Amino acid sequence: MRFCLVVGLTLLMGSCSSQGVASQDANAPIKISTSQMYVTVRNDSGLALNDVEVAIIPMGRTTVFNKFLGRLENAESRNVMLGDFIGRDGTPFSLRVVKPRSVEVKGKDVNGRDHAAEVPWQ
Repeated sequence: MRFCLVVGLTLLMGSCSSQGVASQDANAPIKISTSQMYVTVRNDSGLALNDVEVAIIPMGRTTVFNKFLGRLENAESRNVMLGDFIGRDGTPFSLRVVKPRSVEVKGKDVNGRDHAAEVPWQ
């Protein structure tokens, strides 16, 4: 009985720890991570970003779910709840209904240079 409990907990912890780790370059100017509750965006570009928009791209690209963040300061990290993402028709994002393919972040730094990053959903 004790062996089954240890094996079950090991499998559970292994599956939980792999969430949110997207394959990104360590020097990427915009870092993105996902979880069951949030999309986390971190600005490591060296400059503040304006007009930052985060999008959850579903399989088949039927309806893209967006969230406008506005300004993201350098080294600032922001958590965005999944329910805050809205489709073009006003539909809120739900993991129960939509299977996401990736997360995309776009913005412009204060010098006017475009920054964009996209990571697969984990």
